[in-house]
Amino acid sequence: MWFRGSNADGRAHSRRPAPVLLIAVLVCVAGFGPVGPIDGAPQDPDDVAEGRMYNLEYDAARQTLEAQLRQHPDDLRALNYLGSLTLDEELLREGLYSTGAYTNAGVVVRENRPEVPPGYARKILDILQRAQSAAEVRLKQNPNDQDALYWAGADHATRAEFYFTLQRSYTAALHEGRVAYKLHQRLYQLNPGYMDALLVIGMGQYVAGTLPWYFKVIASITGFRGSKARGLDDLRQVSEKGHYARDDAKVILVVFYRREGMYKQAIEVLEELMRLYPRNFLALTEMVRIDEAAGDWRSAARAADELVRRLDSHAPGYEKMPAARVLYETGVAHEHIGETDEALRLYDRAATIPERQPYSNRAELAAAHLELQLNHPAEARRRYQKIADALPGTAEGKAAREALREMGVGSRKEGYRE
Repeated sequence: MWFRGSNADGRAHSRRPAPVLLIAVLVCVAGFGPVGPIDGAPQDPDDVAEGRMYNLEYDAARQTLEAQLRQHPDDLRALNYLGSLTLDEELLREGLYSTGAYTNAGVVVRENRPEVPPGYARKILDILQRAQSAAEVRLKQNPNDQDALYWAGADHATRAEFYFTLQRSYTAALHEGRVAYKLHQRLYQLNPGYMDALLVIGMGQYVAGTLPWYFKVIASITGFRGSKARGLDDLRQVSEKGHYARDDAKVILVVFYRREGMYKQAIEVLEELMRLYPRNFLALTEMVRIDEAAGDWRSAARAADELVRRLDSHAPGYEKMPAARVLYETGVAHEHIGETDEALRLYDRAATIPERQPYSNRAELAAAHLELQLNHPAEARRRYQKIADALPGTAEGKAAREALREMGVGSRKEGYRE
């Protein structure tokens, strides 16, 4: 799927490949919200709400936004923040603030859409429609209203994220992403100094630069020549000089740096985000995963231990941390560096988290595997049997039954084979 457009600075963007729309969704993955604070303390209610969103203080942010909209019902920034906030809360609840969820093997690709709360879809779409209508009113009055163009595009981008991540409606997501791109492309044509509009252009450059050679040939015939280097440079410019999208650019740079194996640069950006938003645990979570991708399991264990410390000390924001996942992944890191006693302790903690969830089950299975590796067959068998009995219909239950068969033991339903 392709569509036309061009840059005000003369760079070729006559057609854009659809993959950039999917990459654009990764803006929401790290969970830093729609924008970041600009130099110094927040000055108005929208700034206050934005800072609270970045620190995952969603209830306080919503109160601030709703109060602002009671006084200024057509505040485009507040309306867009409210839509983004409503999406962010659900993405966090569903565990979709991880770059791993968006890979070819990730849950967004291979699993059916999640069950959102009753009425949720109508709620978020109503908010986004309200934001869109307010922007359209301003654009009818002045088609070159730059802020209205920006927020109209941001509104469609949020709608694309909703369709992509929670509805798994990829056609709708591509349509909304295309509209967002056109609006921001038009904005950049009007004012190349509106750096935030360069965010999507930079992503387009980078993604086009990663296409297979045969797609590049087709794209070059139409005048589109992507460049990973130029895309990264565009994003760095937004991260340094942008207004509304400054921290969005930082988040996307982390994603692309990880893809390029530029782990040091990714960690540096995450450290900056952690300094800006100390109550947002998601930057530290991504740091653990980047250390793992780099094969630096000792650093991963240190970062993961800090997450556990925050969890145990009830640090601000701890109540939003996915405890089972934090404990399980910290156990994995310690197992990789040979600290098996600590790994088992963490797995056991994760497995006992109330309201069992996938990571509780994975921790139970990981503990059984580790006992077997440590040549504790009786304890491994006990653990496998517990999983097989308690979780018969899960992937973990099936894996436990297979492990028991390999040990020469059947499940209780099948009978022991000794």
